[in-house]
Amino acid sequence: MTNLEKSLNKKGRRKNSVAILGAMFGDEGKGRITDELTEYFLNKKRFKNVIVYRDNGGANAGHTISHDGKKIGLHQIGSGILHKGCYVVLGKGMVIHPSDLLEEIEEIKQVFEFKELPANLMIDEMAVLSTDLHRAFEYALKNSSSKSLGSAAATGRGIAPAYADVVYRFPLRIRDLYKRDWKVYFIEQYNRYSKWINGLGFEMKDIKIQRYKGREYKVGSCDKYIKDLERCRKLLKPYVFNMYDFIFKNWNSDTPFIFEKAQGIGLDSRWGLYPDVSASNCSLDGITYSTEGIVNANDISARFGVIKSTYTSSVGKRVLPTAMEEKYATVIRDEAHEYGTTTGRPRDIAYMDLVMLEYFCKMGGIEELVFTHMDIVWDSAVKVCTKYKIKDKVVGYRPDQEYIDSVKPVYKEFKVWNIENLKNLRSTKKLSKEVTKFLDFYSEYTNTSSVMITYGPDRHDTLFI
Repeated sequence: MTNLEKSLNKKGRRKNSVAILGAMFGDEGKGRITDELTEYFLNKKRFKNVIVYRDNGGANAGHTISHDGKKIGLHQIGSGILHKGCYVVLGKGMVIHPSDLLEEIEEIKQVFEFKELPANLMIDEMAVLSTDLHRAFEYALKNSSSKSLGSAAATGRGIAPAYADVVYRFPLRIRDLYKRDWKVYFIEQYNRYSKWINGLGFEMKDIKIQRYKGREYKVGSCDKYIKDLERCRKLLKPYVFNMYDFIFKNWNSDTPFIFEKAQGIGLDSRWGLYPDVSASNCSLDGITYSTEGIVNANDISARFGVIKSTYTSSVGKRVLPTAMEEKYATVIRDEAHEYGTTTGRPRDIAYMDLVMLEYFCKMGGIEELVFTHMDIVWDSAVKVCTKYKIKDKVVGYRPDQEYIDSVKPVYKEFKVWNIENLKNLRSTKKLSKEVTKFLDFYSEYTNTSSVMITYGPDRHDTLFI
């Protein structure tokens, strides 16, 4: 039995359930792994259906998948969307921008020449709406001051204000679009955000925000806002459901579940490198909230943390202690196309930091590692951070940028493996000693097991361990 099979069948847990988490700062390849596991369950294991469930984030997410030589970057839609027999659920824990979602649906159809989506797309009526007003407020916050903490307005997708509405106890959820007096709620929301934006020195109707693919869009008047929502509510209605009974029934069956997280543990507001963190729950326990307790995250059998094997990347203001020399970073950025799926911004490149990774695995609930980008190596050695020091004292990770600025990384080097040999393998039983030593060191350091490796950008450039 492979490590993958063992992870999916742990004693005392719900079989064939797996959470796919970003083990560092997002963009590790979670979408590609979700896509491959969906195919694994449907085609290799012959299940009739698979459920891919998104429980956090929104239009700030970026999951890249490929099919028949075509590639697309998904944002709000889960990565099982290309598979017949898959139910892609956008859960309660997400914040959903309706207009962007509709454009994403149409882009999938156009790129892959579908009349209809192959998978069944289902939106939980309890998911929170992320609207143009949140993006306008984020714009006003960013431009009203010369200083901006954290990742506020980093993607311009209004994620933090949408989640803040939940804390303020006046969020508008998908179901509110379908109430008889729905316009009353949304006019009230427009007026509330207009007052806040006025207080920051801007006029709502004049603010230009970014819509799907960075398209510039003027928010305009309240009447324009309502008319746009009216269009969206009609087009989205076929996808909107009360998901409680569906999740309950299927969780208590043998239907495989894949929980596809957005972002990474390094962006979690509690465990990430504060203040440049996200607003959503990026760790395992967010699944429990999003499913209203139907799924206890502790019952999920496999908890996969996805990492870029030989390096890590980051988009934002955070400064990583293992930042790579630019002459190497430039090569990796171009070879691995290290540009943000959502923003298009070039990512910062750093050596892999096992001190951070061990902490993120522990706090995020990760028990297995998926190694992507095993084909990205450089000439002499693979350099990995194994310790932090402040002066001569060995210290650990803490979720605070000011503290991290004070640490000095200590590195270990691994021998480079032959990429062509790795690509020609059909079984992990013949992995080279260089690869085996590398994987085993990571697993021992983080108290995890290795379950998958990828060695190229295409869908089947993968080995199950």
